[in-house]
Amino acid sequence: MTHAPDEPQQPDEAVSPEAPEQPVVEPEQSEQTDGAAAPSANEAEEIASDDEVTVRRAPKMFAFLLMGGALGVLVSLILTSLFPFDPGTSPASTYGYFSLWGLTFGAAFGAVVAIVIDRVSLRRAKTLRAERRRVDAPEPPAVEGELE
Repeated sequence: MTHAPDEPQQPDEAVSPEAPEQPVVEPEQSEQTDGAAAPSANEAEEIASDDEVTVRRAPKMFAFLLMGGALGVLVSLILTSLFPFDPGTSPASTYGYFSLWGLTFGAAFGAVVAIVIDRVSLRRAKTLRAERRRVDAPEPPAVEGELE
């Protein structure tokens, strides 16, 4: 049992299926008097397992939404400056109105592009074998005496 919280368990490195098999190094264990091998109280216990992991490059949705919205605002600026303004309204209010529509449609377009790229990355995903190791620290020795 450890006194610290577990860190997120991530594979150290992915191994491709074509790579040669790497030997697994087992931790040394002390032998008891009856001949059975078991870790002593002062040694760390290591647990290893093989997992199948999927590796792919996924887009960051927020970045696509942000860039789509920014491009929508820029397009609305260009479109409002190309046409003549109504004399009863200011150019800033007309641009503000159309920039809200440009922001909305631009963010929606960015989301659609991100979803399409995400689906393409799912097709290109690779399944690899990864080794997960967990090492539990040994219990600290008990301290006798009084604390002052």
